[in-house]
Amino acid sequence: MSPDRGGRSLLRFAGVGGVNTAVHYGVYIGLSAVTSVLSAHVVATVTAMGCSYLLNCRFTFGVPPSVRSLLWYPVSHLGDLVAGTAAMAILTGAAGLDARVATIAGGVVVTPVTYLLTRAVLTRGTRRREGAPT
Repeated sequence: MSPDRGGRSLLRFAGVGGVNTAVHYGVYIGLSAVTSVLSAHVVATVTAMGCSYLLNCRFTFGVPPSVRSLLWYPVSHLGDLVAGTAAMAILTGAAGLDARVATIAGGVVVTPVTYLLTRAVLTRGTRRREGAPT
């Protein structure tokens, strides 16, 4: 069965992104009280990315986790970083948006790109589980 090409998996992807943000923030706030801000951010990012990976495998794309996709998963987020940075530059420079608004708008704008990169990484060479989300 091929991956969902409709909007439902994109909505699930956005929902996982919301959970990912909450995990990152919770871990960051908890750790920043007892360690450096940089250490708290790094641990929160790694923790949130791991949760995001597992949730996207299971709920967004219905594929089993694998060593290959786990190792490639951060690559999809590098694409997000590049696209998000470009969107921020355009939105703050050419469009004149306030940076606080541009960071949110940029995240929304690049979500479809990140979704496609993540889908490519997680579903390449895999078969969807029976009864997985479509």
